[in-house]
Amino acid sequence: MRSYKTLSGESLSMAGLSARETAFLADLRRMAKAGVSFFEIERAAIGPGSPVLQGWSRVTRELADTVLYRVASDIATRAGVAEGLILAPEHEARRPEVPSDRSRLSVTQAATVLGVSRAAVHKAIQVGHLPAERYGNVVLVDRAAVLRRRRERASAARKSRARGRRVA
Repeated sequence: MRSYKTLSGESLSMAGLSARETAFLADLRRMAKAGVSFFEIERAAIGPGSPVLQGWSRVTRELADTVLYRVASDIATRAGVAEGLILAPEHEARRPEVPSDRSRLSVTQAATVLGVSRAAVHKAIQVGHLPAERYGNVVLVDRAAVLRRRRERASAARKSRARGRRVA
């Protein structure tokens, strides 16, 4: 009998899952291991069209209590923790410190806004171009600084193109 251990430490028996459901969970694990975005994994795990929803368009209490839903959701949550988008359980005590006023962005969100990689955002934080704070496993970047940096990058790109046209 196979089992799955959740982030909370609960052990779930996967013995009753069909071969299709087991393959679905294996696909989710492969996505997470391959570094697929948390948002894509979550959508595949528990979003529209997911085998977890069994044809329904929303999650019901009965579906949320199934082993399939709980394991799929946990796999997605682990991907979010790995990306620094979700606070890991061991850092839960720091939750009250985390700003909830949308004045901060995750590194992934900042990378999307700037059109760069997550590594580039981490480097910008490291060299002091973007102010950020760490809350447990989550790094949050100042939203205003990200937007200012995006404007600066756009302005520099326009100036560079204008110089290129004059020279040519």
